[in-house]
Amino acid sequence: MKTWKRVLLMAFALLCCSAVAFGDMGPKDRLTIRLTNPPDEPYYLDLLTQSPGDYDNLGEKRYTLDPDILSCLFQYEGEDWFPALAGGTRIPLFGKLTGEPNGDAMIHTFSYFGLPSTYRIIVAAQNGQVIVSEPRTRQVLQGTVTFDYATGELTSPPLWIAYLVQFLSTYIPTLAVEGVILLLFGFSLKENGKVFFLVNLATQLLLTATLGATLLKQGPLAAYFTQFPVEIAILAAEALLYRRFLKGRSPARRTAYGAAANLASWGLGFFLLSQQYGFLLHFL
Repeated sequence: MKTWKRVLLMAFALLCCSAVAFGDMGPKDRLTIRLTNPPDEPYYLDLLTQSPGDYDNLGEKRYTLDPDILSCLFQYEGEDWFPALAGGTRIPLFGKLTGEPNGDAMIHTFSYFGLPSTYRIIVAAQNGQVIVSEPRTRQVLQGTVTFDYATGELTSPPLWIAYLVQFLSTYIPTLAVEGVILLLFGFSLKENGKVFFLVNLATQLLLTATLGATLLKQGPLAAYFTQFPVEIAILAAEALLYRRFLKGRSPARRTAYGAAANLASWGLGFFLLSQQYGFLLHFL
């Protein structure tokens, strides 16, 4: 009983640390648009939203813009699609109607809480031509899409790749850490290898479906708080499974190994979570 009290106390301490350290931090919503085959003449690119507002995102910059191109961004108001940056949002949206060169493409970045969940991309050129993408709903907190101005095709990286990378970046370090602890506790990897790998596979799949999904969709701040209840459930499950299926040593030692191994991998994951998120952005 005292052992479990210590485990819960350590878990609670981790939660408190996360609340103090990350309570007022965390990445904000961001959408990066890579515009390929951009117009040769000046153009503006904006996001269309179905939730317009009165917050003026352009401010004084509005008076420095080409009014003819700007007016083209408002063509779809009759279909209940409004320009987010140029027309206004309920809460602030950061971005620029003009992009930054990147090779043969142009990069446009929109961010902050006013970023619409469901959007269309609109590109209005100086010659009066307007190209609009199909509606798209954002699946991740910060992601990149590619919009081909010549064809109107909107594409994004396959999300399953990011989930696979997230799973592997958690599963492999966990095997290494918990494998070493398994040997330190005096268990034979040869006798317990199957149980060891299957238990970790099951718990890491659960971790990816919960914590991993939260990390990609809401960012590391939300993931830190999701981590606590998920890891507590995994700790209890691993301790019971190892107590039942590990071979050798006493039931108390098998249970202690499950708790110790989980706490070690949890601690490692806690301190690497932000770095993991930064790595995953390369696949989003």
